[in-house]
Amino acid sequence: MKETGQGKKLEDRLLGDEWSDWQPGAKGGSSSDAPKSLFIFFSFFVLLLVLLGVWLFWYLALPRFESFGPGFTGIARAAFKVFVFLLATWYLSQVSSAVFRTKLAPSFFVRRLSLRVLFSGAVRLAGIFGITRDKIGNSFVKFHNDLMYATRTGRNSKKILLLLPRCLSAEIRAKIKELSEKYQFVAYTAFGGDEARKAIKDHRPDAVIGVACERDLISGIQDTAPKMPVFGLPNKRPEGPCKNTSVDVKELEKIVRYCLNV
Repeated sequence: MKETGQGKKLEDRLLGDEWSDWQPGAKGGSSSDAPKSLFIFFSFFVLLLVLLGVWLFWYLALPRFESFGPGFTGIARAAFKVFVFLLATWYLSQVSSAVFRTKLAPSFFVRRLSLRVLFSGAVRLAGIFGITRDKIGNSFVKFHNDLMYATRTGRNSKKILLLLPRCLSAEIRAKIKELSEKYQFVAYTAFGGDEARKAIKDHRPDAVIGVACERDLISGIQDTAPKMPVFGLPNKRPEGPCKNTSVDVKELEKIVRYCLNV
């Protein structure tokens, strides 16, 4: 297992603006665990807002369409109905796949047309109700992973790249090292998004597994998922962010075994 990125030392990370909402000793700073249903709930309302916006456009534009004649109005109305149907089908197929662990959505949706496009809206909507971006992010990562399982995306991968944060505790690193030797995959400690992307380019894996805080995982999934299968595994922060973090090694092994189909 490669412990560092470019010969750098594993040092405590200074907390930047991205952690301005974290308070030392706060319960929410150590865990952002949330069920996948949380993201599904808020993404559904984001979808409703999108449909409401489309309907409002249709309502305001209808007099203009009618001025072009009944034939044009009929075409516009049919196009509106087709758009709503396709959008609803796109959403329901992915949610149903993730919830029931059944392949009701094609793998293409996970790679190119995933519900991650609704994530930013879900974060803003959840924030109105006092739900942190880390909690909604944790929910999304679980949803994304279950969608990967359901659509068999990333199955039978020959080369796996595991990207790790530098803040993992020594005990967890030792366990991950044993896991990497057992299943013969590369574990790489990345010191930022640029280095993670370079590691992916250098190793050319068939699938990527990322261990990080929710905000880094979301960025990685949005950046990498369209190019190759990627799983996310949020770390646990008993001492707060960026210090002696841990991860569920059993869940990590489950993802590795799924990808390798062993």
